[in-house]
Amino acid sequence: MRPLSSLLAASSLLVIVAACGSDASGPTIGPPAKVTVVAAPTSSAAVKTAIGTFSVKVTDANGNGVAGNVVSFSASGGGGADFAPASATADASGIASTTVTLGTKTGTTQLTAAAAGVSAPAVATVTATPGPAFSLVTTSKAMRFFSVGDTARITYTLEDEFANAVSGATLAFTVGDPTLVSVDPQGLVRALRAGGSSTITVSSGGRSDTVHVNVLAEGESPCTGIAAASAAAVGSVVAVSAANVCLTGAVGAGSEYTVIAYNSSSEGSTILPTSLTALGVGTPPSTLKAPSTSSPLMSRSATGLAVTPTKVLDDRFHLRLLANAKSLRRLFGVARSARRTRLSTRSTSGGRFSPSASFSAIPSTVSVGDAVQLNVSSEPCSTPDKRGFRVKAVGAKSIVLADTLNPTNGFSDVDYVKFAARFDTLVYPLDVDNFGAPSDIDGNGRVAVLFTRYVNELTPANSPSFVGGFFHPRDLFPRVGTSDLQGCETSNEGEMFYMLVPDPTGVINGNRHTLGFVDTLTVSVLAHEFQHLINAGRRIYVNTTAEDFEDTWLDEGLAHTAEELLYYHESGMQPRQHLTDALIRSNAAKYAIWKSDASSNFARLLEYVENPGIASPIDDVNDELSTRGASWSFLRYAVDRAFTSDAGVWMRFTNSTTTGLNTVALGLLTDPRPYLADYVLANYLSDLGVTSDPRFMHKSWNYRDIFSNTFGNRVNGVFTPLGVYPLKLTGLADGVVTSTGVKGGSASYFRVAVPAGREALVTFSGASNASFVFSVVRTK
Repeated sequence: MRPLSSLLAASSLLVIVAACGSDASGPTIGPPAKVTVVAAPTSSAAVKTAIGTFSVKVTDANGNGVAGNVVSFSASGGGGADFAPASATADASGIASTTVTLGTKTGTTQLTAAAAGVSAPAVATVTATPGPAFSLVTTSKAMRFFSVGDTARITYTLEDEFANAVSGATLAFTVGDPTLVSVDPQGLVRALRAGGSSTITVSSGGRSDTVHVNVLAEGESPCTGIAAASAAAVGSVVAVSAANVCLTGAVGAGSEYTVIAYNSSSEGSTILPTSLTALGVGTPPSTLKAPSTSSPLMSRSATGLAVTPTKVLDDRFHLRLLANAKSLRRLFGVARSARRTRLSTRSTSGGRFSPSASFSAIPSTVSVGDAVQLNVSSEPCSTPDKRGFRVKAVGAKSIVLADTLNPTNGFSDVDYVKFAARFDTLVYPLDVDNFGAPSDIDGNGRVAVLFTRYVNELTPANSPSFVGGFFHPRDLFPRVGTSDLQGCETSNEGEMFYMLVPDPTGVINGNRHTLGFVDTLTVSVLAHEFQHLINAGRRIYVNTTAEDFEDTWLDEGLAHTAEELLYYHESGMQPRQHLTDALIRSNAAKYAIWKSDASSNFARLLEYVENPGIASPIDDVNDELSTRGASWSFLRYAVDRAFTSDAGVWMRFTNSTTTGLNTVALGLLTDPRPYLADYVLANYLSDLGVTSDPRFMHKSWNYRDIFSNTFGNRVNGVFTPLGVYPLKLTGLADGVVTSTGVKGGSASYFRVAVPAGREALVTFSGASNASFVFSVVRTK
């Protein structure tokens, strides 16, 4: 048993201890709320330098240090930085520290300290500067001078051990043979005498590099020591595999060459730069150069008299419409689901199917005189524009409707019946035979042709172009979606397209379109738009593994091909007949067909030919006139080269489930890229008279002849044929750097003259990632 005195003493001690533990005079530490910099490292130093301590303090909302919090350190921008340690735990005062060493690259770096539980980190900024000079590199290891007095400048880069440029250094230049060349303090080298070689040593801070210098003797070839002379015969095509080519001038008369710079990239919308320098050349040849014309190029009448200029089709409208329509690919699923639910599939060789019940605004029982309400808006699935239509004709394959608000003095009922017959007997079988049967989601077994003033309204006042008609993929999708898939609520749910109407007095935006003018272009527009409809419908409902519409450049190229096929059918001509001006104008009737069905394709191609470097046949971003013309021309060239007949070829294009060049590969049964490279050569060489190589021939059309004779300038009412093929050719002058940019899948063309018995050096340079292929053709 313990003594009472011991128990009392223990009780007193417990009271004292309890009193001390309840002392409220110390601070209460809250959760971490803020992190601030308490010590920043040196703000600027050379790369890979240890710049000191980076310390931060973690505090609560009242500024009290919070111990035990983990702080992580990181760097961004500039050359970065290393931390030792990369993270630290705050001490009893809330402070966490690390040592900072700059990275290997110069620039401004932000140091960041992030504390756990704190939203805003602490930051400090430091700058890494270059280290001491480690290497001296001249950017040209060899300099060549052709004449006494020629100059060139030595350029250099002084770098530290991490390849950072060191500035402010003083350079010294030492010339091995000061009688041959001189060099000033800024590195400008001047040739003092002809014939000889030497070196120039460039030094700074104990670092040096050497430049080799050569001054040619009088009459010595600029190719000496660089490239062997090319022994190309007239008409031969030489692919240049090096950065230089040496061209020879024939004894007596000299020689002429054309250099073709082809951008082999498959990115048709991207322009890559390149430059050419010619040394030892003569005055650029004037022969075979395109004329400089500012007047519009117009087609002439069969009698050679000037025709009244007309507006051109606004092909750019299609770019805007199809770009918006691209978003509809997300509806492929709901369309196919609706087909499975609402249509009973009936397979045929054409891939058609029949619905069990119509869900279209135009039922199969429609009759002449019936009134129909349809959305004509060019917007995909929003902002509907409902117009009233009256059925004017019901053909075997067509339903022709007219907007009830069309301008007066337009097409008559007889005209509409004629268009139905033309579609049924000409356009429908032509396009279906070549591109496949259309879908038939509305079950009426026909395609609706809507003649509406809305198309006219799309052309603003005083516009140099006009919209001739359009197909909208929207109409191939169901209005109502499913629980999982969205529909297109403004769809007309049927196969149809929208057509321009006559407006003789310019009621709509002041734009006059006579009945005869609209009548002349209507059938070719029908063929064009029907191909679009077929292509889109087959991608949605027939070739059901397709995930997107066709690339715009190819879709348009195929639609323009439909116009070309219409020309062949109506004129009695055939592909691969090498048609000339004389053949297309053999009589007034045939020339009228060419103007109606084919001249628009040539007008678009002309835009490309006049400046091919800035356009491309495979450009899917810029749907310019030049792109469309080149796309059509390339497809015709490629199909002519690959096959002896068009039979079954175009159907492979519209049965593709891929897009772009992959579709072309399916259509051609071969890789189209070599064809594209040869196409740009054919655009220059075909019918030039220097080669018969079939790779470089356009088999269906003699473009050189048609552009020279069917197109021309009109001044004061007098028409003068161009007389030349207007392909843009740029002359290379001696010693002048000629720079250009070329889109993927296209080319630029340059002319070179080499004096008799001499040699000329052409040097190519460009961006390091440029996919340029240079070819040289000897023309004289």
